[in-house]
Amino acid sequence: MARVVTIIGTRPEIIKMAPVVKALDALDHEHVLVHSGQHYDLLMDRVFFQDMELREPDRQFELREQPPHLQVATTIRQVADVASDADLVIVHGDTNTTLAGALLASKLGRSLAHVEAGIRSFDRSMPEEINRILADQLSDLKFAPTVTARENLERENVRDGIHVVGNSVIDALTQNIATAEKRSTVLEALGLTRGKYILLTFHRSENVDREASLAQAVEAFARVTKATGLEIVFPVHPRTAKQLKAFGLASRAAGIRGLRQIEPTGYLDLLVLEKNAALVMTDSGGLQEESCFFQVPCVTLRESTERPETLEIGHNVLAGTDPDRIEAAVRKQLVATRGWPNPYGDGTTGTRIAELVDGFLG
Repeated sequence: MARVVTIIGTRPEIIKMAPVVKALDALDHEHVLVHSGQHYDLLMDRVFFQDMELREPDRQFELREQPPHLQVATTIRQVADVASDADLVIVHGDTNTTLAGALLASKLGRSLAHVEAGIRSFDRSMPEEINRILADQLSDLKFAPTVTARENLERENVRDGIHVVGNSVIDALTQNIATAEKRSTVLEALGLTRGKYILLTFHRSENVDREASLAQAVEAFARVTKATGLEIVFPVHPRTAKQLKAFGLASRAAGIRGLRQIEPTGYLDLLVLEKNAALVMTDSGGLQEESCFFQVPCVTLRESTERPETLEIGHNVLAGTDPDRIEAAVRKQLVATRGWPNPYGDGTTGTRIAELVDGFLG
């Protein structure tokens, strides 16, 4: 029996790794689940474990209110004893937790697997891009979600241990959408009509930590709701709320008619909001993938994306934070022809990863 240590730390990792964790738990190996605490808030974190019906972590740490370099250093220090005798360390995605787990495995001489390997924005000003590149370089097993991701790795001369397995976000959707539609009352609670509102999420540091970008985005939201006549439903991330206040933009945002700011939602409510929206506006990678699956057009409020497949099939448009570009992109996507293919797999990614892990461990 081998020892597998899986390290997660953020809400997107909880969502995407839940199907993988469940599949790994079913193997005849010891499986230790570690939560770094990179995101740790009862409403915005623990509820995701509950919604995903994911077991509690075996080890729970806390990184709240630490800058990125200390998040990496602290995670390495805290998780070292757990991973010291692991036969395989597994990380996901591109977070500070991902980088810490990858560096730790390397320094301990432990084998490493990277879930969601090979995705690239080709924008190295993004901290996430550096994290994912380093994790891929250090990994023995690289679980790429798409052929494009595999090709990205090959262009970087990373060729061994690559497996195209799809994206576990599809597993999570297919496993939870029926439950979400049965349990969630979010549409009724907010008085929303299906297909008659826009869902907005906006929280990335490059957007909200810069006053000019955040101010532009707020003006864009005002223009979009006025131009379309559609209400924008905006679950406000704590980071975004903090920065709106810090830059003196909270009153402006609150005064926009048609921009409804709500508390962060759980995963099941968010799925229902996504599936029934006329359009998704987001700077989140996960929502680009999820709205693609739901056949809901997307406008990404960034200058680049690690999900180029969504652009190629017409599901998604990049608009940055410029009000003119955002308004134009929204108008275009609201009349986009749906029916694009799903590029992210058939919902069996977790099982495929577990099988490959089992074969690797012998």
